Amino acid sequence: HVLSGQGGNVAAWTGPDGIVLVDDSLAQAAPQLVEAVAKIAAGPIRFVVITHWHPDHAGGSEALGKAGSVLIAQENARSRMSEAQNVEACDLRVPPSPKAALPAVTFSDSLSLHLNGDDLEAVHVGNAHTDGDVIVWWDKANAVHLGDLFYAGGYPFIDLGSGGSLAGVVAAIEQVLARADAQTVVIPGHGPVAGRAELAAYRDMLVAVGRRVRQLVEDGRSEEQIIASHPTAEFDERYGKGAVDPDRFVTMLYADFSGGR
Repeated sequence: HVLSGQGGNVAAWTGPDGIVLVDDSLAQAAPQLVEAVAKIAAGPIRFVVITHWHPDHAGGSEALGKAGSVLIAQENARSRMSEAQNVEACDLRVPPSPKAALPAVTFSDSLSLHLNGDDLEAVHVGNAHTDGDVIVWWDKANAVHLGDLFYAGGYPFIDLGSGGSLAGVVAAIEQVLARADAQTVVIPGHGPVAGRAELAAYRDMLVAVGRRVRQLVEDGRSEEQIIASHPTAEFDERYGKGAVDPDRFVTMLYADFSGGR
């Protein structure tokens, strides 16, 4: 099941061995999240796999940790949750997470859970949306949760200050496309559930816009000149109505390619 609200998309995996969540949305939404999960299946939430540290994906961790869920994340995500973070692009200051919110289980490259007649595999991809992103696969269900590596129907936010980069996002998506097929259920961090074709189109957009902005940076154009050239124009109808508008996306790419932070 996929649960959507004000925060990021939450996947709920249920079965005889217990309930597993991928991400846990915003802190203030934790009671509603627990209530929604209870309507799907009875019993405690055994594990929560966090795709990355941002509070719209890991904000419910304190409440779930206090309730007994085992929190799991890539080691860089836990490190960032342990210290105050400053997301300058969003003018967001995030204090250190309380002890109950910190993942008890961390991993470097990959981790597997074998439950409910399926196998969940969490795979770290470096320097993508952040430096601690994981892609979560369900083998038999042929489903994948990409966290904020994929904004379905919108331009992405890339957290450069947390080690993110466009090149890393594209590489991560290529990894998913290589494993996915036409039946794969693709869960984005935000937006509606999609399939391989939508993810491939999203990859094509990232590559096309990235190449244009990179070339303009190499040509010595200023940030203002690049924004004024509208390098996203052909994609704005499909992707320009989300939380990240075209100018903001181009600003991120300029900072990425020019080395700005």
